[in-house]
Amino acid sequence: MSTMKRFFALVFVLSLLCLCGCGAAAPAAVTAAPEVTAAPEEAAAVKTPSPAPVEAPADDEPALAPILAEIRERMHPATAGSSLTAAQLAVLLLDWSVQTDADEAQIRAAAADFLAALSENERSEFAEQMSAVQGAAERLLGDEGAALMEDIGGTEGTLWPWADAPQEKLDALFSALK
Repeated sequence: MSTMKRFFALVFVLSLLCLCGCGAAAPAAVTAAPEVTAAPEEAAAVKTPSPAPVEAPADDEPALAPILAEIRERMHPATAGSSLTAAQLAVLLLDWSVQTDADEAQIRAAAADFLAALSENERSEFAEQMSAVQGAAERLLGDEGAALMEDIGGTEGTLWPWADAPQEKLDALFSALK
């Protein structure tokens, strides 16, 4: 066998061994355990903190802040699927606008409170996120609303078609969040 053939055979065998070795390893389970520095008998008494409960409005009115927080968390403009995500989040805002008893001043105040908790950079990012959600809300209220609702999974569980959506409340919210 020539030297060249031996070299290629060796490279081939090494490649196969590497591939087999990589595929045979079981993935390690990733767990997030709290770091315990206490003695073993004290470790049983260590509890992980529970998240703070979100307070709902007293009269069972849907709250605006959790919806805005969800927009901040889930909306990633200019990424794959962002237009559908914007539509899903716009549905939350449109449902909220129909259900809320808040007036325009209360809506502006709630929006200002939400924005006050953000840094300047976060406010800039949130304005971009809200722009996408506002565009989706306008499409949902327009002629393409039915098709867009179908694209995001239908109307079940929503108040669609939002014929009685209070435009002045939406305008107050969107203008306060810019």
